Amino acid sequence: MKRTLPILWLFILGAVTAFAQADGGASPDIQRRLEMIERGQAEAVRAELPGLMTNFQNHPGVLYLQGILTSDGTEAAKIYQSVIDNFPKSEWADDALFKLYQYYYSIGLYKTGDQKLQQLRQEYPFSAYAGNAKSEEGKTAPEEAPARVASQNPIQKYQTLFTVQVGAFSTLQNAEELRTRFDRENYSSNIFTIVNNGRKLHKVWVGEFQTYEDAKRFTGEIRSKFNLESIVVSR
Repeated sequence: MKRTLPILWLFILGAVTAFAQADGGASPDIQRRLEMIERGQAEAVRAELPGLMTNFQNHPGVLYLQGILTSDGTEAAKIYQSVIDNFPKSEWADDALFKLYQYYYSIGLYKTGDQKLQQLRQEYPFSAYAGNAKSEEGKTAPEEAPARVASQNPIQKYQTLFTVQVGAFSTLQNAEELRTRFDRENYSSNIFTIVNNGRKLHKVWVGEFQTYEDAKRFTGEIRSKFNLESIVVSR
């Protein structure tokens, strides 16, 4: 007698196959889903996450995506740390480390944040993030930071040393929308685009300051008025 698979099993097998084909059959398209989150489609990506975690177990990009979608900062930090510990050579390790740096700064643990920043600079000197973050002590960025490749709406009123980064996006439209938000409130802002490992990152910078302390105080204003976490960067 010929055996047949149960209908339910055939359905599951077909769903898994379709899911894999949607992601090219080999690796999940993490970048596309991050762009969806930036466009406000986080819930759609969240609905895909269980399937991603089933079909791409122990994939650093999926773990990083899980961290992005985790609302509890402490739990998200644990996920980012697991990416760094278990997949230090993956393309998502420096992203996860930068997220940890931002998280510790946002909760006031500046010393721990600085440790993560120094680790980022030492272990990933060519990362898009390595040369544009500023430690609490105001240490200078390494010389091997990625070069800026594009500038829009440049600010040249005077020789500035510091600015405040309020966002970094893989999609230019999202960066422009955030810049427009600050422009409407009469804040000087601009976008700098860098390329790292073939990926573009569009950074939104607001304000211009001659001292690190002035820029650091401005991050408090950003938090209070726009409900955004920001970091001081050198120019």
